[in-house]
Amino acid sequence: MSSFVFSTIIFHVPKEIISEDRIFSLKDIFQDLDYDRTISYISGDSITYSKENLSKILYGLLSSYYNNFEVSFESDQIKIIYNDKQTANKNNVDLLALLEKAINEYDSELIIQNIDLKNAPNTAVEAEITRITQSNNKLFFSLYITDEDNKKKYLSLTAEVAKFEKALIYSKDTKRGTILNESMTEEATINSLITTYNPIDIQLLQQGKYELSKDVKAGEILDSRYLKRIPDIKSGDILTIIVEYEGIRITSIARAMTNGNYGEIINVRNTETGQIISGKLIEGPAVLVKIGG
Repeated sequence: MSSFVFSTIIFHVPKEIISEDRIFSLKDIFQDLDYDRTISYISGDSITYSKENLSKILYGLLSSYYNNFEVSFESDQIKIIYNDKQTANKNNVDLLALLEKAINEYDSELIIQNIDLKNAPNTAVEAEITRITQSNNKLFFSLYITDEDNKKKYLSLTAEVAKFEKALIYSKDTKRGTILNESMTEEATINSLITTYNPIDIQLLQQGKYELSKDVKAGEILDSRYLKRIPDIKSGDILTIIVEYEGIRITSIARAMTNGNYGEIINVRNTETGQIISGKLIEGPAVLVKIGG
């Protein structure tokens, strides 16, 4: 194909070129030329040229016929595909598009990182996905296909996928025993399919209720398995006992017998009577005991 711009012929080269025989020639690129010159022989399914290499070849061939011309390229890589008329006329299945659609239907949040088609035939007249299974960031496909020779066979293919989400990581190396706060963390995007961790309670982090149970490195994800929750009260702490009965409230003083967190049921010992009482730990701190409902 050519066009005239200020008397200069411009030859346009697309990023993909189809050759119906195994001889890649000028007419495969520029169908309107009155002559043809062989560029190379296609031994496999395709060959790929860089823009620089093909440009040198084309300028060398075209300069025999034209004095004033330019060659423009659609891409830095040009692929020449062998596809004879018989194969071209078949209604072939686009396996890549089929798998991409299946992945989206399987889980629309998945991001496709790679689909391995090295075991797939070059062409398939029919294809049906019979099964999809997943293991972490890999999807495994079982397909039943019919190739261009009308042979039917089963095929297994694999795709690598990702599901990205936000997580907190340590912003610097931190030692065991450190009481955490938000300034020691930062947000990062992770692939949750290949990263295993137990999320933390953000509210507890904000309240400074986590203590590190091991040394950590900058960039490591906060994992509740390696954090020790700091109790709201500790064994031996003094707190108030509130006993409610039919609208009457009685208070006294007690000593905690165990560590505890707000909302939990704990045991305390009344400091005056020595009696052990169980109740719900509430802010104050206090132990609430309801009698009769």
